Amino acid sequence: MIKHIFLVLFSLFLTVFANDRPLQEQLFMQALPANDYSVALDGSTESEIDPPEIQSVPQKSRGKAMLFSLILPGLGEKYAGAHTRAAFFMSTEVALILSYIGFKQYSHWRKEDYKTYAASHAGVDLSNKTDSYFVNIGNYTSISEYNAAKLRQRNLQEFYRDEQAYYWEWQSQAHRHKFDQLRISADKANSNALFVLGAIFANHMISAIDAMWSAQQYNKNQQKSLSVNMYWGEVGQDQGMNLALIKHF
Repeated sequence: MIKHIFLVLFSLFLTVFANDRPLQEQLFMQALPANDYSVALDGSTESEIDPPEIQSVPQKSRGKAMLFSLILPGLGEKYAGAHTRAAFFMSTEVALILSYIGFKQYSHWRKEDYKTYAASHAGVDLSNKTDSYFVNIGNYTSISEYNAAKLRQRNLQEFYRDEQAYYWEWQSQAHRHKFDQLRISADKANSNALFVLGAIFANHMISAIDAMWSAQQYNKNQQKSLSVNMYWGEVGQDQGMNLALIKHF
């Protein structure tokens, strides 16, 4: 008795399955592995139904990505869809530029400070003076002491013959040390600005290389993607199905 009931139920199931296309589609879709393959179910000939369209996979140019990041770090990563790394390189560029401006401005302020300080406490005439001159007045108390040292060294090229134009004499050693601290801080700030300038250049180069890699990864991921299509049809009076696998390489 149970055997007969099972046969009847199985026959009804086959009948429903043969005539209910939504149910067929649902059952076959559940049987497919997720994100693995694209299957087209077709019961008709090519003349009766259009085949599934194979859409081209969009590609990103590595050359464009590199050029964009050379112009502005992070722009190439954004073009390649790597938004997190794009934000990192862009924020790094902004921070470096602000640091460079800050160091240069601080160096300028300190330079003006030590020049004014030398004029006030050593009687320096600031017109037409080179950076090496201010280094010298920070190392010697007066021009007389400096010239005497150069004569002992027989270094006449650095001897100041016009003592009136290059005159200086510090009021005290404390003033000279204070001046030298201001000058050194200005030079350090300028050196830091040059270091940051090198870091800006490095950020452009690293971002350009990373943008090329990001574009390559984007293309690689797109090539691995599969398009999925499912359709039903009839061949003559019989219903059936065909499986078609479509993969992009």
